[in-house]
Amino acid sequence: MGNELLITIVYALISVAVGFAWVGGYLDKYQSKAQEILLDKMGENKMSYGLKSSLNQKVVEQKEINDAQGEISQAAGGLVGKGGIGEGVGAGLSKGL
Repeated sequence: MGNELLITIVYALISVAVGFAWVGGYLDKYQSKAQEILLDKMGENKMSYGLKSSLNQKVVEQKEINDAQGEISQAAGGLVGKGGIGEGVGAGLSKGL
C-alpha cells in the first residue's frame, strides 16, 4: 500500500511540474521538435498536414460531397507532403510555421 501511494504522489508532482512548464512556455521548442519528428514519421510536414486538415472540414452533410472533399484534401496535402511534387515548397513553408 505504501509503494502505490508514493508512486501516486511522485506522478502527481511530476504532472504538476510539467503542467507549469507547459503553461509557462518552457516546452515550446521541444513541442515543435516533437511535432516535426512525428509528422516526418507519418510522411507529412506541417504544411501538408495543415492543408489536409483545413480542406477536410465538413461543410455540408452530403456523403458524396464529403467524400470528394476528403479526396481533394488528401491529394492537395500529398502534393506538398513527403514524396510529393511540391515537397520542397512544403518543406520550406513548414519551416516558417
